[in-house]
Amino acid sequence: MNEIKEVIILAAGRSRRMEHLSNREPKCLLYYKNERILSRLIRQLKENGIEKIVVTIGYKATIIKEIFKNDKNVFLVENTMYEEDVNIYSMKLALEHVSGPCVIFEADTIMEDALVKYVVGSDFETKSVWFTKGKFKNSQYGAIINSDKYGNVSDLQIVASFHDKYKNYTKVTGLMRVSKNEIDMFKILINKYSQNTIKQYYLSPWMENLKVLPCVEADISPFAFFTFNKPEEYYQVKNIDIDFLQETPLVELIDIATMKGIEAFSEERVIELINKINNDQSWTVPVIIENKHHLVLDGQHRLEAAKRMGITKIPAIIINYNDVQVWTLRKEEKVSIKRVYDKALKEDLYPYKTVKHKFNFNVPTVDFSLESLLQKH
Repeated sequence: MNEIKEVIILAAGRSRRMEHLSNREPKCLLYYKNERILSRLIRQLKENGIEKIVVTIGYKATIIKEIFKNDKNVFLVENTMYEEDVNIYSMKLALEHVSGPCVIFEADTIMEDALVKYVVGSDFETKSVWFTKGKFKNSQYGAIINSDKYGNVSDLQIVASFHDKYKNYTKVTGLMRVSKNEIDMFKILINKYSQNTIKQYYLSPWMENLKVLPCVEADISPFAFFTFNKPEEYYQVKNIDIDFLQETPLVELIDIATMKGIEAFSEERVIELINKINNDQSWTVPVIIENKHHLVLDGQHRLEAAKRMGITKIPAIIINYNDVQVWTLRKEEKVSIKRVYDKALKEDLYPYKTVKHKFNFNVPTVDFSLESLLQKH
């Protein structure tokens, strides 16, 4: 049900600042927990249903070719001009092999599974997104963003150092999502700009054409996300455990009459979900509810589908709300655990796609037959 089926990974660069660590192979082939960083990202993408992974290669290209030569999901595009290119030419080459909306990753990123799922998932459908991580700090430089109270990007810049006039800006991460509405124009502008010079970043065309490339900002601060440009940064990240998760709680059949929604839902998605359940004749994903009032933290559409299908009990995981990270997808809406409780108990629902939760366990796949759920318990 997600629109993202293709991604781009930029992996052509020389990474000279990595010194001896990148003499033999690109830094994206360094290891994190006995797995190459690029291989890890590709695995994470496959686990989230990504069908085509376009990887631009250049420096030590033959090594990457050998590693992924039998991977039917990986499409390698060689940039022979990687020494002169900043990254706009790599983007030009990659976009020639992308047919629709996509997400762009830099190859030297180490991130938790939940972040990959968030970035390629359904929360941002039809929107182009620049993902940021916190306020721009006086020790930082590079790409920064300013957005209005609704999260619409009003300014995008590349700066050499911090200045007071940028104190309300946030730091761009190198993760970007291009929607079906902007992909064609993005391709046109990338081609145009790269013809002038390839010594520029791929964000330059977007930065200078915000009127025809509208986009929003999304904060990924709740997630573990790391990049590195120097050996000491790599060694520091290498020793951080970002994969630790608690044991998955038990899945129980819970009466839907006890459950309360916290935000509005999409009628289209409910219908799609009903059709899927009917076609599969099974229920595969539990809803997640908190233990005090059974507020639905994840699964509003599944709850609504159950109501319409005459199902009275559905698979659910019950958790303590205080163990959950909560934030807002809408900059104009204030979200906290207390506010979620207050609004839900008053039946004052948030707008669709507002409240976001991060759980400290993997949500399991279940297999309850539709026939068994339709039986009266």
